[in-house]
Amino acid sequence: MFWAIVIGGFLLYLFISTKKEEVQKVQNQGGVLVKYQTLTNHFLSIPMMKVEQRSSTSITMAVKEPKVVTRFIISHGFENVSVFWFHKSLSFGEHSLNWRFPEGMEQLAMIKEIDEELYRYQINLMNGF
Repeated sequence: MFWAIVIGGFLLYLFISTKKEEVQKVQNQGGVLVKYQTLTNHFLSIPMMKVEQRSSTSITMAVKEPKVVTRFIISHGFENVSVFWFHKSLSFGEHSLNWRFPEGMEQLAMIKEIDEELYRYQINLMNGF
């Protein structure tokens, strides 16, 4: 039992120190908004899309209307970037998708994959109604 606690504590220490290094690395690259500028600019080009929240490792952008909310979150992880899409509307209900890419992947390729999957998802959704 004692060794399990010692090992658990050591693993927790490694996780926290590694996380701090990742946060510092992103900050040294100008923060999430700069590091993932191509990706964020793509989502911010959507009409009425605004930055809703920023942290040291993520940015949340949203379009909020009375009957519809669409939100994109870009989150930097351990040598990867995750993109989350959430959509909530009175007409279509709640939907979400997410993607994980290697940190160094070309952002235009990320955008292409996200846009293609979102397009297919929305077509399937419309065909279901």
